[in-house]
Amino acid sequence: MDWQIKGLTCDPSNFQNVEILDVLIDVDGPRLFTAETGLCTALVMLVDEDDQRARYLVAPTNDEIVSQLEKGIVTVRKAVDQPVVWVLETNHALEPQNAWRTTLSGLPEFVLPENGRMLWPHLQPAFRLRAIGEGLSAGTVPASVIRQVVEGASTALRKAAAHVYKEPAKQGRVSNSRKRLYDLPVQHFAYNSFEVAFSLPEESQECLLQDDADAEMHQIGSALAHAIRRSEGSDDNDPELETLEIELLEALEKLVPPLSGIVTEFEVGGTILGKGDETYRLGRETSKRVKRVLQAVRTKEEKITTLEGLVSEMDRDNFTFTLRQTSDHKDHVCSFSAEIFDEVMAAFVNESRVAISGRETLKNGNIDVSIFNEVGEDPAQL
Repeated sequence: MDWQIKGLTCDPSNFQNVEILDVLIDVDGPRLFTAETGLCTALVMLVDEDDQRARYLVAPTNDEIVSQLEKGIVTVRKAVDQPVVWVLETNHALEPQNAWRTTLSGLPEFVLPENGRMLWPHLQPAFRLRAIGEGLSAGTVPASVIRQVVEGASTALRKAAAHVYKEPAKQGRVSNSRKRLYDLPVQHFAYNSFEVAFSLPEESQECLLQDDADAEMHQIGSALAHAIRRSEGSDDNDPELETLEIELLEALEKLVPPLSGIVTEFEVGGTILGKGDETYRLGRETSKRVKRVLQAVRTKEEKITTLEGLVSEMDRDNFTFTLRQTSDHKDHVCSFSAEIFDEVMAAFVNESRVAISGRETLKNGNIDVSIFNEVGEDPAQL
């Protein structure tokens, strides 16, 4: 225990007769617990020990912080990262010997809780996506990055689910049990980079047998992990990427950083990927490979289409509609972004004829809509 503490020495008697309130982690004795000290109610964490001494990180806390920690809303590091913390050195009878007032930045990284570490294993996020780049800290993250991470994560899960279950929109509404596999509850946000973490659907937490949601989530995660592994390596690995179906390539596209801008890497993790606490790091070289292969696949499997028609059916939950009475005399199932929801809804309610443009999948005629406008014609006159 020869590591240095950047801080001010203080009176160890402030921690005399520490009263342990609740032990949160117990491994051969209390490792993380709440306690009453002479200064405050605190989270106390054992960070180092030898045969004679032990060192504890002491962080002020309250009921709200402890509740968030126990629910998996905050990580252990977030819970102890307070404006002022103390390091308490004791003997093994918990009798104080020395104390320092400091902050987490004044302590060596190896004694601190790992980034992303939840209180208990079952609280670890099911899926998380972290954007990495200079200047991504609390108060400085651009809204565009937040949107990119949140939408990228949910879209990647949705694309992977479509691959796993082969549920193109033309088969009708996606069931609620399937929708909740990619519309996951947000567990927490984190800064110093920007991260969004998702938990499993609430139903699967309450009853693991209901719809086998936990097993289905891991199938989706396995598909994503398979795609990510195919993207790793040098340019010589492009043939590996070319074997992926377009849904997985489109999922990968949402998990790699843009070729310019503040975000230079994405870190992907979560229990559904099957790597435990390990993560994947995807940089711009991976972006180049994914975009190159996806463009080639789209050239073979998709075309740009412009059509007019009538929005005859609409799935509000999954952002799809069926376009009928079309200018090419075929029905098309169309997916659209949340940004044009109001326009699509208005066209559906008013039975207005619309003009759309987007990428059409050749094998099934489904269209990913990028442009949507009403043309103001009465369908009865067409």
